[in-house]
Amino acid sequence: MELLAYTRMKKGLTQRELSAKIGRNPGYISAVERGKLLPPFQIADELALILGLPVEIAFPEYTRKSLLPKWSELMYLKSLGIDISPYHVLLVL
Repeated sequence: MELLAYTRMKKGLTQRELSAKIGRNPGYISAVERGKLLPPFQIADELALILGLPVEIAFPEYTRKSLLPKWSELMYLKSLGIDISPYHVLLVL
């Protein structure tokens, strides 16, 4: 869960600010970042979206029905004008 704290700080968000965006308290975010709490998928997805990460990367315990897109699929989506920035983390791994 270090990725969550790192990404949150990189975006200039405090735990209080992030928690306000999802309607929780800062202790909730702290517990998630420390790996003490796995949020329900809907909240995990919302957190990942706010942080600009694919939910599968932010919370490996959750996967979508489809696999993560391949490089060629990402480039195709980009050519269509679709924002692929949430998958940037995959492009630098």
